[in-house]
Amino acid sequence: MTTLPDLVTDRLRLRQPAETDLEAMLTVFNDPVIAANTISIPHPYTRDDALGALEQFERWRREGVNRVFFIEDRATGALVGSASVEHKDPPGRGELGYVVGRAWRGRGYASEAARAIVRFAFDSLGLRLVTAHAMLHNPASVRVLEKLGMRAVGVIPDACRKDGESFDAHGFEITRDEWARLDAAQEHPA
Repeated sequence: MTTLPDLVTDRLRLRQPAETDLEAMLTVFNDPVIAANTISIPHPYTRDDALGALEQFERWRREGVNRVFFIEDRATGALVGSASVEHKDPPGRGELGYVVGRAWRGRGYASEAARAIVRFAFDSLGLRLVTAHAMLHNPASVRVLEKLGMRAVGVIPDACRKDGESFDAHGFEITRDEWARLDAAQEHPA
């Protein structure tokens, strides 16, 4: 059985979720703001929700359809949130997702983690296109995607469904070639 590699950034370690994260998950993900801005995290977020999520993450990893990483602060070892890339049809496409807990917002952790996930999607998974959605009421997520250099593709009607309700969302995407140019420019500024 393959495991997820650790993705290490300046301040973060993105790693495979583990059952030992259960209590930290209850603290980080039991947040009405997170619930309002995601399609898969309810509020309140219960122990059963956390256990179900851990089982789902493992199943997705085994099936190769979605890689969910937990974001850990390297300095403290604290669970900060999660980030993922989900395979989409047609093949070669993936969708980026990320969540950062209330105590760690405003520090650039979402951007740092999302950058690591996009790099992983292109370099390790061989994807050709990474997309992302940000709900219309979530300007902070839009800023993260813009900082990554993702291209806005407009508002996508009914892009997200939660609790039987549809939500429009801002759509973003970046191709492997676009990412390579941006990544090279950041590593070797003119």
